[in-house]
Formats: sequence, structure tokens, C-alpha cells
Amino acid sequence: MALTAEEKTKIAAGFKTAGDEIQESKMAIQEIGESFNELAKQFRTVTRGFMTGKTEDGEKYNRFWRTEEEAKGFGELILKALNRKALGESVMSEGGILVPTEYSSRIIDKLGVYGKFRKNAMVVPLGSDRQVVPKVEADLVVYSPGEGKQITESDMDFSQVGLTTHKLACLCKASSELEEDSLIALGEIIGISMARSIAKKEDEIGFVGDGTETYFGMTGIVGALRGVDATIANIKGLFVASGNAYNEITLADFRKVIGILPEDCDDTAKWYMSKKFYYNVVYPLAETAGVANIFEILSDRKDRFLLGYEVVFVSAMPSVEANDQICAVLGDLQLGAFLGERRQLQLARSQDVYFTNDQIGFRGVERIDINAYGVGDTSEAGPIVGLITAAS
Repeated sequence: MALTAEEKTKIAAGFKTAGDEIQESKMAIQEIGESFNELAKQFRTVTRGFMTGKTEDGEKYNRFWRTEEEAKGFGELILKALNRKALGESVMSEGGILVPTEYSSRIIDKLGVYGKFRKNAMVVPLGSDRQVVPKVEADLVVYSPGEGKQITESDMDFSQVGLTTHKLACLCKASSELEEDSLIALGEIIGISMARSIAKKEDEIGFVGDGTETYFGMTGIVGALRGVDATIANIKGLFVASGNAYNEITLADFRKVIGILPEDCDDTAKWYMSKKFYYNVVYPLAETAGVANIFEILSDRKDRFLLGYEVVFVSAMPSVEANDQICAVLGDLQLGAFLGERRQLQLARSQDVYFTNDQIGFRGVERIDINAYGVGDTSEAGPIVGLITAAS
């Protein structure tokens, strides 16, 4: 359906108004940045195209709506998004409202800082709430047949790792006045808090989860290692320390943990322990051994290593001594732990749930499952091993 000159004028006027609204909002909220510039440019292009039939570059303009109602609906959608302010767009998700790229990047950064399990484990996208992921148990066998002789066949050995999603969620509310007066800051504070809280919970589940309600029924590395056998001495993936107290642990104990780690994951393994454990236990051992020097003490280098392996600080790992405590873990999480992800972290905002109190609801949700399968058994260690304090 061709548009009349009058209809084109109405549509152009509507988009000019929308463009002016965007420009005003851009000046008031500079944090939103380049997204507003691009949107304003699109509105200017639409306005010029309807009035002249050409783009700013002089090319023929063929993009237009079939009816005035379609154009008006599009304009109203954009204005509605602008009026809802910062928080509301989901992080790495579908749909939502306008959120500055800069803000989304800061959310992702927080996940990187606190999500040590997610960063190091194998993240597996899930196509449904339940999925079985294949795991290679044994590789093919190599033979050397004589000239003209038939090559002996061999088979790979596979097993399966089951993943069943669990929903992790945060919900909070705030007054509409607070949201109006705080501009973008309120949404940023709440969004970062939700991302940080969920990332920390992933670490708790992934590293020390024992399948109880505290960990939403999921079992992490510590729980999986302890689940191999009721008798600690029978668990090939654990080495029992020289004592039950931290001051009884020796450098030899850490070397022996390395000794039980399979060779095929030696180059990619890392230590996982709390920062307090590292500086209260590991570092004093190095000082006593004469390893620490003035360069290490005074330099700004933050990388930490123990006997050649990188040390990753995990706040979920123990920092206070106890009997039968797995206080340090060594391994390649890519080879021994899955984080199944059905729905990535989504942040949303609603004016409806607390409507009668004139309050705004903020929600963060993800659907994941964690399975630390590479802990070995009573016959041999797996790609994840650990140091456990003595029983007494």
C-alpha cells in the first residue's frame, strides 16, 4: 500500500519526536553511550527516507512500514523502552529492554572474578532440562601390523554423564521513587549483586557441594571425592596430610598430591584453594624452605604458583582447619567437571509483581547443573585429586 504525502509527514513527525526524546535521554544518561547514538541515527535515517525517498548518502530509500499503525507501534515500543531505564535487559539472553553495553560488560566481568568453577570447568549447553553427555574413558589402541597384514581393530570406551538442570534465582524489590531518583545506579547495583551472588553459589556447589539441600541437591568436587568410599584411605584421588592441623601439613604432602595426579592432565592442572589457606599454610612453608626472596615479596606480580602449578584462589574452599577436610584440590576441571547450562543468567525487571505497593521487582535466574565426575575411584585417581587433613 503506497503512503500519501500526508501520511509520510505524520510518520516523519512522529519519528522526529522520538529522535528528540532519545537525544535528551542521551544527554541525561551518558553511561548508555553508543547505543543511543546508533538508535538516534536510525530515526534520522527513517525521517529523511520518508520525506525525500533517499538516505543521507543519497541512495534510494526502500525501507518503510506498510501502514502508519506499524510505524507508530514501533515508535511507541522504543519510547516505552526508554522510559523503563537501565536494568531489565537480560545478560546473554533473548529480549528485554535497552541496557548499555558497558553495563553488560561489567556484569560479565563480575562473573569472571567470582565464577572460578565456571571459568575452569567444561561448560556444556543443554538442549533440554535433562541430558546425557558422553565421556571418553579409553582411547584407541595403536598396533604395528607387518607389510600387507590386516590392521587390528580397536574401540574407544565411552561412558555417560547425566545432567539435570536446577534453577538458581534471586528476587528483590525497590520503591519506584528510589528507581526514578537513582537513574541507572540502582539497576547496576542490583544487577551486579545478583551476578556476583549466583557466581559465588556456583563456586560453592562446584567445589564443595555435597548433594544436600544447601547445594540444591548438586554434588561438586569435594562431595564427589568423599563419595568414592567411606574410608578415606581407599580413595585413590586423595592424599592424607601429615596431620589434622594446618601447621602439621608439609611441602611433601603437596608433592605427594602431585604424585597421584595422572600424567595426561599434568600440563593443564591447577591448584584450587582459599586465599587464606595459601598465605597461612603454603606461603609459610615456602618461607621456611628459603624459597621466598625479596623480589617476590616486593614485586607487583599477582600470579601464584605451588610446585610449578598455578594456584587459583577460591573463596568457597576451606580457610579454617578441621579434621577430614579437603583443603586443596589439584586437577584439570576441563577433563573432570561439567557445568551444564540450559538457561544463561538473565536479569529482568517488572512493575507488576509489587504493583499495589508501587514497587519494582528485580529478578536474576539461570538454569544449570554441576557434575564433578573426574574424581577417580578406589582403583585409580582421576583428573581431579586433593589433599585431605587427617582424621585426628
